[in-house]
Amino acid sequence: MQQGRRRVLRQLGLGAAGAALAGTAWTARAQGAAYPGRTVRIVMPYAAGGTGDVVARTIADGLAKAWGKAVVVDNRPGAGGMIGADMVAKAEPDGYTLLFALTGLVQAPSLYTRATFNPVRDFAPISELATSHLALVVQPDVPAANIRQLVEYIRKLGKPLPYGSYGLGSSGHLYMEIFGRNAGVPLTHVPYKGEGPMLNDLLGGQLPAGMVAAVSARQHARTGKLKVIAVAGQARSPLLPDVPTFQEGGVPGLERQGWIGLFAPTGTPRDIVDKVSVDVNRVLTNADLRARMVELGILLKGSSPAAFADVVKQEQAYWAEAIRASDIRLD
Repeated sequence: MQQGRRRVLRQLGLGAAGAALAGTAWTARAQGAAYPGRTVRIVMPYAAGGTGDVVARTIADGLAKAWGKAVVVDNRPGAGGMIGADMVAKAEPDGYTLLFALTGLVQAPSLYTRATFNPVRDFAPISELATSHLALVVQPDVPAANIRQLVEYIRKLGKPLPYGSYGLGSSGHLYMEIFGRNAGVPLTHVPYKGEGPMLNDLLGGQLPAGMVAAVSARQHARTGKLKVIAVAGQARSPLLPDVPTFQEGGVPGLERQGWIGLFAPTGTPRDIVDKVSVDVNRVLTNADLRARMVELGILLKGSSPAAFADVVKQEQAYWAEAIRASDIRLD
């Protein structure tokens, strides 16, 4: 009798658990089907006006048209992108607050001890939206046309070569630290608050070298005001097809290139994550949009949540090791 009662209770318990799971799955499906029912906010953790901001607003417009709901870009710059990222990490995981992030998302925790988020643990990847290239440029009077010649020139200088980047801890800064270490040449970092001020000094003759966006490198190389030495990444930039990568030039270790991605807070229902991924990937297939972005140096991509999750894990591991080896800390 006792065993029979226990069996019935177990069956009831299993039935209740099954009903709860079924209810949760139904709720998630219902949320995904009804989403979005109101305005969606995309947090952009950098200042308005830059290339990334243009991409964010263009994609937001495409999603708004697809959904028939407003999609607003909320710029929350500061602390190397950490302010905006932290805001999304702590937001309600309902799909109405998303994060438009750059490579800096996976670099920040290794650069700042005060980083309050983990890019793998605290975000649900939606899609890798695009990639971009950075290029090493020098003034015309620097006697080097490629990486090998630049390395020889720096060694003959007998002192570190100053180079600029668009900020402490930026990808340009990290790339050049890797370049200096792997090529065995001394460099001095000159950080700027953005690419514009750095380009002004490059073009004005106050700075001999710098890491800039491929589109900027192409623009000033065409006028002869700068020389492009190499591009970071696994393959050449379509904007600079004649410029070799660092690896082709004989200095490995700079095979990563910049990426742009869309995230939701961890815990966002899977149906919503999948829906946003499918819809944003559809926006990225627009031929006119792709052509406009190429002119900005942005190569639209698109991917599944699972594929992008793999990228984020690999990128975090790569940059953690690169930053540790370079001994770069920003606080």
